Amino acid sequence: MSYHLILPFFPEELRALLLDPSISDLMINGTTGVYADRNGIIEPIPLATPYTNDRLQAAIERVARILGQDLTTQNPILNTRLPDGSRVAVVGAPSSINGPTLTIRKFNRWYSSDQLIAAGSLPEFVRDKVIGFINERKNGIISGGTSSGKTTLMKALLDHVPQHERLVVIEQPAELKVNHSNAVRWEAVDAIPGQVAITPSQLLAAALRHRPDRIIMGEIRDECGYDLLQVMNTGHGGTLSTIHAKSAWDALNRLSDLALSARANLNHAFIRSETAEAIDFVLYCERDATGRRRVRELITVTGYTHADQCFQTEDIYRVSAA
Repeated sequence: MSYHLILPFFPEELRALLLDPSISDLMINGTTGVYADRNGIIEPIPLATPYTNDRLQAAIERVARILGQDLTTQNPILNTRLPDGSRVAVVGAPSSINGPTLTIRKFNRWYSSDQLIAAGSLPEFVRDKVIGFINERKNGIISGGTSSGKTTLMKALLDHVPQHERLVVIEQPAELKVNHSNAVRWEAVDAIPGQVAITPSQLLAAALRHRPDRIIMGEIRDECGYDLLQVMNTGHGGTLSTIHAKSAWDALNRLSDLALSARANLNHAFIRSETAEAIDFVLYCERDATGRRRVRELITVTGYTHADQCFQTEDIYRVSAA
């Protein structure tokens, strides 16, 4: 298990939390509190034995070194991963006022689409509709907020991509479990001492030279959105990606805005029409107040009207607001 790489550096109570399979996110706010996400609900975790910020700082620095990075006052932000894809995020001194902030997003298990259906997270009708889109090599986006189940849904849908196809999977950080034998997994990295940055856009350009049947993009979070649109609009169908957004329709706006950030001189309407041309369907996931994660929307994109400056979409599935 990946956590055994870092367990020796933490107090016994924190080790137990790292190994607890019911916890998906462990959040340590310096010495002011420890919190855990269990089944979508964040709860405080009381510790019987307090620890010092100095001990926590020393533990995090050693973890960073094991993972090939350094956490210093000159480089206080760390975003990396364990070998199983679990994310490790740190903000240290001088930016984190009450001691280092450590958040670990754990991947305790992955789910099949059948399991998501059984859990009430994914309607069977929606699953079957999206599988049809995948088989037709349509381009799609999975949208939602933080911890809404986007990556879990992505993995479940990728299981339905034909096994004979060659996939190039680009992420930052790498976390997906891909079951295809002919899948190439690449990871964009930030610049650190001795290592130049390798951006998602650079990896997208490289992917075109490696004969992909499909390019699978992790979260779209910056100007690489422009490069992704160009890939999808030049014959590379079947692309699937994720993006933070507050609705399926908003995901189209956000992708357009990210693409525009790459080329300030581009026409706004042109980029939005390029987005409508590239994206065929959008899913929207949410985590509700009870912690339940589910798909709330599935829309198809049919075009863009320049007169109204509006995306044309069709609702395939939508859960009414409570």
